[in-house]
Amino acid sequence: MKSRITVGVFSVMIAVCSLSIGGCSGNNAETGKDITASNIKQPIYNSDSSSTLENDLSVNSAPTVPSGQPTVFIGADGEPVYDTDVMKITNYYVENFSKTAAEITNEDEGTEIICEGFQYFKEPVNTVYNSYDNPEMFDGYEFNGEMPVNNNPWKRVNVGDEICGLKLKYAVSLFYIGYGDDNDFEERGTYCQFKDPHAYEYAENSALVEFEGTLTLTGFLSSSPRSYYFPDGGYMDFCPIENKLPVMCYDEFLTEPNTCSVMGNSGAACAVGESYIIININKESNVKNQQNIEFVDGMPGIGDTVLARVTLSNITYGYGYYSADFSNVEILSGVLAHEDDEI
Repeated sequence: MKSRITVGVFSVMIAVCSLSIGGCSGNNAETGKDITASNIKQPIYNSDSSSTLENDLSVNSAPTVPSGQPTVFIGADGEPVYDTDVMKITNYYVENFSKTAAEITNEDEGTEIICEGFQYFKEPVNTVYNSYDNPEMFDGYEFNGEMPVNNNPWKRVNVGDEICGLKLKYAVSLFYIGYGDDNDFEERGTYCQFKDPHAYEYAENSALVEFEGTLTLTGFLSSSPRSYYFPDGGYMDFCPIENKLPVMCYDEFLTEPNTCSVMGNSGAACAVGESYIIININKESNVKNQQNIEFVDGMPGIGDTVLARVTLSNITYGYGYYSADFSNVEILSGVLAHEDDEI
């Protein structure tokens, strides 16, 4: 009998508050009307029944009609995954597990499936607060206002669909039936797991999703100080002060997750938002900062944080944050915060 080992994989070079993220798309079901989060314990499916989900106008392509048979695995949108979605099946407690995706029941504890071609998202909320525009609402990382709540529904987005002006290029998702007390379907309403390292092992480039398109965002641009781990410093990250990116949920797809949190690289320049961005390293150039971006007048310098407007492209998501290429930088402030070198 195999045991399932969970490995901690989230390690970021900066101290940031934990992100909870998610996003958006509709999906039409051709079969499996009775397979929902409320009655999934019944392992009998009626392949003649049907249901139609609302066609969400926020996704700019026609919803996909699933083919095949519904499975016991319920997504974050409350709808079943179909056996044609499943790329890989593993059971960590049964040797030579041979059930097909459609044959698996909720009693098959330790069963994991990996699917390629879709993920779950929320549309972002419009409410954002930051220490630059709303200094009276912040005491360092302590937020004195009412934390925004994202009540937008989780929606399945398929590769080729658009959300928030971006087209989903690649996606992988994972579902797992826990063993014993870890089988928390009744609490969460879904078998979807998001931070499981097995999904990253299967995913391309260690990213669960990749997008085509660009977004222009305003936010706090920070350059890391010199440290033991990064002796040259200059690793860039970006904390938006506006929510435009699809929202994903890093921890788990809970029934009512809190997708908003206080984040930033400095308590003097932080925001209540739903996404954090690490700027990709461009290894083909030889400019002084690690991302090889040339700034006017050398600002921001090593350890500095400034307000900037930037364009993001080649956007991916994994391990709780977005990564992207970085261009068209417009610095909008002087140095808002500085972190001294550690070496």
